[in-house]
Amino acid sequence: MEADDHVLARRAAEGDSLAFTALVRRHERKVRAFLSRLTQGRDSDDLAQEVFVKAWRLAGEWRGDGSYGGWLMRIAWTSFLSAHRAETRRQGRDHHAYERSEDAVPDPNSRIDAQRALAGLDERERGAALLCFAEGYSHAEAAKIMDIPLGTLKTIIARARAKLVTALED
Repeated sequence: MEADDHVLARRAAEGDSLAFTALVRRHERKVRAFLSRLTQGRDSDDLAQEVFVKAWRLAGEWRGDGSYGGWLMRIAWTSFLSAHRAETRRQGRDHHAYERSEDAVPDPNSRIDAQRALAGLDERERGAALLCFAEGYSHAEAAKIMDIPLGTLKTIIARARAKLVTALED
């Protein structure tokens, strides 16, 4: 699949919209799922659309030194941060926005409310936890996506894991 991504990305960078459409179809579900969990469903579709518009506009900037999916996840992460900061400024909220809404109904078949546990994490912890635990990225890949040093990511992951364990035990 990676070789196909390289070929498609090169063609997309040359303006081939069909090649880019194939890349979107291949990676859209994962990007949308990540953003949906990260934002807890708030405006995640709009944000995903923005990610793919940016990816098309920046198609020539992917150099192939990592996975194409990882490159898209980095765009998704930075788009989330930008939207989150703008929302925080607009509403005068602190950086712990996007708490779980009171009217959300938990899955009755689930004993553990992972969404609530994730809501207790700050944006960096939630992003790192989703990338490593839910999406399966290595620490090195997640650090690259989030544009932070590997040691910093490992610290964030350790803190997030501890908070998640505490939240899920309660």
